[in-house]
Amino acid sequence: MKVSYLLLPLLCASLAPSLAAQQPSTLQELAPLRAKPAATAVHPVYHGTTMIVKFRHDSGVHLEDGRFAHVNGTGIHELLSEVALKQERLIDLPAETLADWRRSGEQRSGQRLHDLNLFFRIELKSRALMGSTCDQLNALEIVEIAYPAGTVEDPTAPPIAPYAHPSFAPQPPPLLGSPDFSGSQDYREAAPLGIDADYGQWFSGSRGEGILIADVETGWTDDHEDIAHAALNNFVGLTPAPYPWDHGTAVLGELVGEDNGIGVHGIVPEADVVMSSHLGSSSNIPTAIANAVNAANPGDVVVLEVQCYGTPPGPFPCEYDPATFATVQTATANGIHVFAAAGNGSNNLDSTAYGGAFDRNVRDSGAVMVGASDGAVLVPAWFSNYGTRLDAHGWGQDVTTAGYGYLYSGGGVTSEYTDSFSGTSSATPIVTGAGMMVMGIHREALGSEIAPLTLRSLLTASGTPQTSGGQIGPRPDVRGAIASLGVPTLTFSGNLVPGGSVDVTLSANPNDVYTLQFSRSLANGSSYVAPFGYLYLGPIARSASGVVPAGGVQTISFGLPSNPALSGRTLGYGVGEVTYAAAIGGAYTNVAALTLN
Repeated sequence: MKVSYLLLPLLCASLAPSLAAQQPSTLQELAPLRAKPAATAVHPVYHGTTMIVKFRHDSGVHLEDGRFAHVNGTGIHELLSEVALKQERLIDLPAETLADWRRSGEQRSGQRLHDLNLFFRIELKSRALMGSTCDQLNALEIVEIAYPAGTVEDPTAPPIAPYAHPSFAPQPPPLLGSPDFSGSQDYREAAPLGIDADYGQWFSGSRGEGILIADVETGWTDDHEDIAHAALNNFVGLTPAPYPWDHGTAVLGELVGEDNGIGVHGIVPEADVVMSSHLGSSSNIPTAIANAVNAANPGDVVVLEVQCYGTPPGPFPCEYDPATFATVQTATANGIHVFAAAGNGSNNLDSTAYGGAFDRNVRDSGAVMVGASDGAVLVPAWFSNYGTRLDAHGWGQDVTTAGYGYLYSGGGVTSEYTDSFSGTSSATPIVTGAGMMVMGIHREALGSEIAPLTLRSLLTASGTPQTSGGQIGPRPDVRGAIASLGVPTLTFSGNLVPGGSVDVTLSANPNDVYTLQFSRSLANGSSYVAPFGYLYLGPIARSASGVVPAGGVQTISFGLPSNPALSGRTLGYGVGEVTYAAAIGGAYTNVAALTLN
């Protein structure tokens, strides 16, 4: 039966600002990156010889034959000739591409953006030169900031010893493939327990159709049985990290785990995937993000599964780093949705130690910053960073997903599963998946992309609030977000017993034209029916048409067969096809199952 995923364009004008409103004639001021320190602290976590320098906005500094141009009279050449091995542009993409992103992002967002071509990486001859070199560069007016490159790692909670999880028991693979673990994915269930992905998946566009996920982290087992359909060989940018790798596999398992009856069920299993590695170097993170953005389009998603260390208490979100912040801000200004792990340091990001880097009144990258709850409980996990910069949270304890093998490892690395993936690592893809569901429904319903800042606000406003503790934001509630969009919905109610009657209720806008459709089965595949979206119902057995009355609710009732053998069975499925009276196109409602008691 062709289930009709319904997407209705009833979003308020406030959720879909006009292009003109996004392009003011005067750009907002440039967000500060970070204040220059009085003296550079070379923390023990700075165990390399890499430093990053950002030159003043519109200075025009660039490299010619490996030397900085437009710096005459500053003494930079003399300084670097003594201490540096080489200098190079930080982000390894064509300068023209980065300049185009800046222009298009400023036009689209109305926010003045940092010039990514003004960030450079300098390799010093010795770590002992780091502090003095940064200080000498920071003393120059042409330098906006110079700082040591920190360190980076996966934002997982403190690890469990290999194969020590109490539920782990190695098993041989079953004859027909790995077991189905979707029943353990409680984070998919209705609020307040989960994000209600099980409800959202029955709306057109909600499964990630046509949306790209660019995952920025370290490595993946890209041929894992539950993610290969989306991820296999889809690497971009830097040379892929060593194979196999569990962390990225677990992240993608939550997002795109194939809906095939084995393993796990991803929140958006029909999304496309690319993987962009930073290869374990924090100075590569801006390039890894830029490589991800280069593969994406407005309306696509970048996931930052990273946490960083530096002089302030760590780990912390990697956008503390000026180059990472500027790259993320450029991405969101261009309509790319960025979801970033807040990190697992139990740190208050509002602390003065971070110098306002996580104060939205000082600067805002536009990313959705994700904290972690103590599993199903709506309180911060003990390890989660927190603060007013955090927008939403997901499960940070004992998430069931692909990889690691603590739950099941019967078929080797390509069929391993865990029920103990934790940290802001596990939380971030849950929030990302919820956001992507809402994005896809918005696209199908309104024929346009929802802006990153609008989506971020919607997820926060419609989510399930945390109950106590430092701020990690609400847990997204897909059902609540859909209601905020005003998407038409279909429900079955009444005396649902053999011989009883059913009330079919359509909630939509008054004067919208509708057609209700019923089928006894769901289709094996899906087809796209313009302008409504994906239709997933089988042969239509019954239909009814009309105009939604004043009040926005249309109810149709009919009797049910009196056969007692039908008790407890699903008789069929229904959807509504709605054409808006005063707006673009139309959309399907959710698919609703008619099941007798």
